[in-house]
Amino acid sequence: MSLDHVIMYLQDYGYWVIFLILLCGIVGIPAPEESFMFLLGVLIAKGQLSFEMSLLAAFAGTEVGMLISYIIGKKFGAPFIRAYGKYIKVTSERMSQVETRFHQHANMTILFGFYLPGLRQIGPYVAGISRYSFVRYMCLSVVGGAVWTTTFISVGYFFGDAIEIKYLPWIAVAALLVFVLMIVKKKFANKDVEGL
Repeated sequence: MSLDHVIMYLQDYGYWVIFLILLCGIVGIPAPEESFMFLLGVLIAKGQLSFEMSLLAAFAGTEVGMLISYIIGKKFGAPFIRAYGKYIKVTSERMSQVETRFHQHANMTILFGFYLPGLRQIGPYVAGISRYSFVRYMCLSVVGGAVWTTTFISVGYFFGDAIEIKYLPWIAVAALLVFVLMIVKKKFANKDVEGL
C-alpha cells in the first residue's frame, strides 16, 4: 500500500481511526499514542488532515477512554482488574505501584499521568476503584488530556515542514519498531522479575 493510499484512508476514515487508537491506548490496549499523534501533526503540516478535527478526535478518544476506565474501576473494583487486567497489560504489581502513587498524589496522577505510559493506563482504573470524585476526575482529565494531545500533535506539526512526505513511511515504520521493542523489553523485564 502506497503512502497515497494511507493518506486517502486517513482522509476518509482518519478521524474515527484517530479516536479509536487513542481510546484503545488509554484503556490499556497497546497503541503507540505519542508517535501516532506526532505523525498526525506531520500530516496536518502537509495539509493532509485538519488540525482542529485531528485534535478533536484525539481528545475525544482520550476522554472516552478515561471515562470507560474510571467506570470499570468503580463498578467492578480491584478484584476484577487484578483478574482480567492481564489481558490489557495491567499486572498486579503495576496496579499496586499506581495505587500507592495515586493515594499520595491523586490530582497530579490524573493531571500529569498522561505523560507516563503505564500510569496513563492504570491511573483511571485506580481512580474509579478509589471512588475518587467523578466531577474532579473529569475536570482534571479534560485539562490533562487537552494539554497532552495538543502537545504531541503540535510538536509533529512544528517539525512537519522539515520532514519530506516521502520519508513518512520510514518514520512510521521506525516508530512502530520502537513501540514493538518497548513491548518486548517490558515483557522480558517482567519475566526476569517473576523468575527472582
